[in-house]
Amino acid sequence: MKSRILKAVVALVVPIVIEFIIKKVTEKLDKNKDVKDVKSIPSPH
Repeated sequence: MKSRILKAVVALVVPIVIEFIIKKVTEKLDKNKDVKDVKSIPSPH
């Protein structure tokens, strides 16, 4: 019985955790991209 409850909890929690990690990683990648884009834009002079 406990193992069935445990499996249900894991099945609910794991996707949430994975989604959270993916969001954090994509945010970091987006920040790095923004920094690179700012540097790569040629100055108007």
